[in-house]
Amino acid sequence: MKDERHENPALHPEDKGLLSKEGSPEVTAPKKRNKRKYILIIIGLILIAIIALRFIQTFSPAPEETPQLANVETDVVRYGSLEAQSPLTGRVEPREEVTILPFSSGEVTAVYVRLGDRVNKGDLLFTIDGTQIAASLNQAKAALDLAKRTFDNMRVLYGEGAVSQNDYEQARVQYESAVASYTTASDAYSNTRVTAPISGYVTSINVSPGSTAAPGSPAATLADVSSLRIKTTVSEFLAGRIRQGDPVEIIISTIGSEPFKGTVDALSPAPAQGTLTYPVEFSIQDPEGMVKAGMFAEIRIVSDERTNVLIVPSKAVIIKNGEASVVVLKDKIPSFQPVKTGLDNGEWTEIIGGLKEGETIVVEGQQFITENQEVNIISNGGGE
Repeated sequence: MKDERHENPALHPEDKGLLSKEGSPEVTAPKKRNKRKYILIIIGLILIAIIALRFIQTFSPAPEETPQLANVETDVVRYGSLEAQSPLTGRVEPREEVTILPFSSGEVTAVYVRLGDRVNKGDLLFTIDGTQIAASLNQAKAALDLAKRTFDNMRVLYGEGAVSQNDYEQARVQYESAVASYTTASDAYSNTRVTAPISGYVTSINVSPGSTAAPGSPAATLADVSSLRIKTTVSEFLAGRIRQGDPVEIIISTIGSEPFKGTVDALSPAPAQGTLTYPVEFSIQDPEGMVKAGMFAEIRIVSDERTNVLIVPSKAVIIKNGEASVVVLKDKIPSFQPVKTGLDNGEWTEIIGGLKEGETIVVEGQQFITENQEVNIISNGGGE
């Protein structure tokens, strides 16, 4: 039996349904074309929007910018006092310091002090072997005794006329020579006992039992620190402005920033040889004993001062067009005012001319100011 679907050129109803589900070329082609059209339209709209945005950005007028005000700090011109200090530097020294130099040579037999010990004048520091010196001293003593007896006898005989004047003079010379020899030997023996020439502290000891002491070789040092001093020099300018007894402030940074009180103890009336500076000494008051010899000190001397004068903070004064100027504010509008200055101690400056008491001035931010353009005050020291 033949299949009717092959015989009948018309499609079978089942075949029609199958084609509808799978999609025929005639049905799907229009759908694909519509989808491409929609995509192209969207892309075109996006391009048009981008072009329009760029056009608006290019040809639209820029918004006006609000000028930014310069920030400044202010203060006021006032009457006050100021002083200029001239700093000097130096090392703290003991009032007296000595180096012990033995006068005799020999082996050190004993040392009676240690570093840092407190000694009084005349205290025994160390001893040197004096065996040989003692023998020499005994010989000198015997020679002295003999010479003395001879001279005494010769003096009696000379008085009786029993000997010549020449014999008498020889006996006298021998006796005097024996006295000198004995004195030398005695001093040498006494030098084997080394004592403290001053009262103070042992700041160094360079000998020990068994070591050799030699004349001229430092064996120890003593320092009197009952009072302290600072030695330095001052210029001709300062030498004419300070007097003995003037008070000073002394800063020792290793202890702290609080100044110690001091006094001008001595000032040379002439410069040191070969220099143009004048030697000066200062004493320092240290009731608590905090200051030590050898510390670095800064001495502050008042070299100049002014009382009841117009002053401004030194940072308010600037150089503009080659002259000193101060920025004056009036209703927050700045102007550069030339001024004549006097004494300046780094913190305050004396104003001789150009400003009046009570005027508001700029002390910070001058570099950002444009004259006659309003400023923004961020810190007010008493003005606007």
